[in-house]
Amino acid sequence: MTAIIGAVLAGLALPDRADGPWATAVASVARWGRALLPVFFVVSGLTVLTKGLSGTSVTLVVLTLLLGTVGKAGGGYAGARLAGHGRLDSLRVGALMNTRGLTELIALQVGVSAGILTPPVYLAYLVMALASTALTGPGLQLIDRAELRRDPLLLAAPGSVEARASAKGDLL
Repeated sequence: MTAIIGAVLAGLALPDRADGPWATAVASVARWGRALLPVFFVVSGLTVLTKGLSGTSVTLVVLTLLLGTVGKAGGGYAGARLAGHGRLDSLRVGALMNTRGLTELIALQVGVSAGILTPPVYLAYLVMALASTALTGPGLQLIDRAELRRDPLLLAAPGSVEARASAKGDLL
């Protein structure tokens, strides 16, 4: 965690100006970061394939996926409802809470490298992060379709998300 917090603090300390004295150093680090990012994913994948598969039960992976997805979606839904949003908007918030992405993958890699996570637990969390992120788009489409079935006049609203998506052919 020290490395992650240190990197975040160093990034926040750098000035935002493109013409400043740090511009060359920031550009160099960004270039190296873009070049090495695929290597990070290869190393993460090899870690899973060499260490995680042998001792991982399907029950652990399924339970982690279920609890992680339901916990985030349910918490997002409950928070949005408590804030006064409607049912479908709250479902959207819950679905969007399940996008975990790159940040969680980096945290998981740091955790397994530091010995905090065992390889089977790492694999279960990795599957949960990837699957729940991949399910976000289809989940949002289901919510949009449910809203269109409930109120077909939404398609006629010129600025609505549904109207733009329908015009692109994403929903129907």
